[in-house]
Amino acid sequence: MSSSRPVIEAFLKGRFSLLLINMVGLFFLVPLIGTTQKAIDQIFGWFSIAVLISCLRAISRSRHFFIFMILMTVINVLLGGSELLLKDESTEFLMIVLGFRITYFVLIFMSIMHFVLNKDDVTGDKICGAISAYLLMGVIWSLVYTVFFHMDPDSFSVPHEWLSEATVNSYWSIYFSFTTLTTLGYGDITPTKPLTQSYAVMQAALGQVFLGVIVARLIALHISTRKSR
Repeated sequence: MSSSRPVIEAFLKGRFSLLLINMVGLFFLVPLIGTTQKAIDQIFGWFSIAVLISCLRAISRSRHFFIFMILMTVINVLLGGSELLLKDESTEFLMIVLGFRITYFVLIFMSIMHFVLNKDDVTGDKICGAISAYLLMGVIWSLVYTVFFHMDPDSFSVPHEWLSEATVNSYWSIYFSFTTLTTLGYGDITPTKPLTQSYAVMQAALGQVFLGVIVARLIALHISTRKSR
């Protein structure tokens, strides 16, 4: 028990621990808490806001970039909270929320990758960052699919029981995104238009490339660090 304590403490003090914990909660706790699809989407929305806030701890760039991301976080939290509390289902408002959300997560993803791919030694925190970046890829693509679905509901074939209401936080999109990212693809949700089909193929390809590049980079860094020592 005492030997595992330093590992746990190092994880909790790491820059990516809070983000990773919230991401895991997003995927594993939300389905257990919700009883209906509408409830799942609502809880998923509040967990998404927690993920937004926890992203600030993962930022690794300049002070100006950090201040800019604080502003982006505030805007995203206000827009997300308004969408959940006021239940504004107009397409224009949903597109604004989705646009800010996608931009925010893309910037966070780039910041994490800047840290993961640098020449520093491979640590547990860097590995957590790589995992967080991979999970964040799935979240970003789920938001892109949500944009396509709101633009054209016929762009995806989604079982009726998966749909609750017009919302930014649709659990079906995160489910489809990660089954595509991992090339699992059960087929219960399918893209039906050329645009969404091409994006699904692109995501599946990028998911495999990401894993190959990240694993190779981390191994190379670890070997070069050991040789230098």
